Amino acid sequence: MEDRAGLLQRMRATRAVAVVRASEVNGLCHLARALADVGLDILEVTMTTPGALQCLEEVRTAHPDVLVGAGTVIDLEDAHAAVLSGAQFLVSPVLHVGMIEVAHRHGALAIPGTFTPTEALSAWQAGADLVKLFPASVGGPDYVKALRGPLPQVRFVPTGGVTVGTVEEFLRAGAYAVCLGTSLVDGQSLANGEYDGVLKRAERLVSVIRSVPLP
Repeated sequence: MEDRAGLLQRMRATRAVAVVRASEVNGLCHLARALADVGLDILEVTMTTPGALQCLEEVRTAHPDVLVGAGTVIDLEDAHAAVLSGAQFLVSPVLHVGMIEVAHRHGALAIPGTFTPTEALSAWQAGADLVKLFPASVGGPDYVKALRGPLPQVRFVPTGGVTVGTVEEFLRAGAYAVCLGTSLVDGQSLANGEYDGVLKRAERLVSVIRSVPLP
């Protein structure tokens, strides 16, 4: 089992998370394999997705090389259920200290959500491995750059409104990684189990990421 340091290295190597959020999902294991094959090997399944826990278990079992986590974790019940289902990282839209504690107890990464400098520092001081900046579309890359000035130690992961077209700007602004949801993995593709468009976007995403040197 990888420790948190190893999981962080994998996050840093890929620098992007594909977020699955939908009312219906078909063939997620197939999608996870296909995404990993084009270089996007980190998948987040939100707890608002029907059958999220089963999805986590299936992907983790079928594809141990894929880093899989749970998103929209807003209470301790979901946190415990997710890690017991195999989640290697937990993501929340809010700063939930209890979630951080549960994640660490099970060797998973904790990625709480913040927006203000005070929230970001509070999350970091509470032990967050990465700090989700949400919604990233409000401040954009310039806001990430501004936060990085006084808080260079914080590993920011912009989420919410990030697209393939803006990923380069966010990474150059100092983001540790980025999360892409419906702009990458759209609901219709998830419902139909038809992923050609998703994979084409994923290939462009990976190409963009590889063109941006690590700081």
